[in-house]
Amino acid sequence: MSAVEYEQWRDAHVWDPSRGTSLVIETDLEPAAWLEPLLSPGSSEVRMTAPQGFAAYARVFFPFVEGTTDASGIQRETHIRWKDLAQMNGWTPHALMEQETISWISDDEIDFRRPRSDLATEQFEVLLPILARHTSSTKGWFLLWDGFGDLNEQVFDSRVPKLHHPGRDFYLFSGPLAAYADFPHDPNYWWSDDRAWCISTDTDFVWSYVAASAACIEEVISVPVLDAIETRPENPARSGMDVINDSD
Repeated sequence: MSAVEYEQWRDAHVWDPSRGTSLVIETDLEPAAWLEPLLSPGSSEVRMTAPQGFAAYARVFFPFVEGTTDASGIQRETHIRWKDLAQMNGWTPHALMEQETISWISDDEIDFRRPRSDLATEQFEVLLPILARHTSSTKGWFLLWDGFGDLNEQVFDSRVPKLHHPGRDFYLFSGPLAAYADFPHDPNYWWSDDRAWCISTDTDFVWSYVAASAACIEEVISVPVLDAIETRPENPARSGMDVINDSD
């Protein structure tokens, strides 16, 4: 494959929002300026990534994955909630649980199932209508980390401005609320135009934080498939935070 052929192949296989989405790459970053003053970078707390100032917060866990084979021999992906895995392995589900602590079965046995790195489709399908009910906006804003390797370099070139946060640079997009599902990776931030809620997903985490009204969070944590637990901005968000299930 020649260099020209490779570039053509790569261009066809990397993500370009102009192909099949209604997302717009924004060059005016002002709509995202409200976010950074409400964050506490370096705190290793929920407010490091989730903006402060909202009435309530929830941590939404991405499901653990188990491969199964059906009667016809087709491989399928089964999802297991963190709450269920913790109880299966004899641990306590709570807002600060970690995948490492709830994966311990005994001193010499570990549950090697690992969580997804993004929100599962079935979670998004129930989360979106909840969020839509708790905003007057149909338009959403999205921040996507510039470090993902499958972004089209001809689209995301040096002319596209980035929002600079400590440790991360982001591209800003706008689009309908449902456009969250059009990204190749979960957006790191997603909020409604009226800022009634904000979803934050750090690239290093296997969960999201929802910042919203108390009524919205009450709905979020009431839906079993979302596997969500209420949390607070000052709660830790780091390795070693699960002191309840600490195997040491």
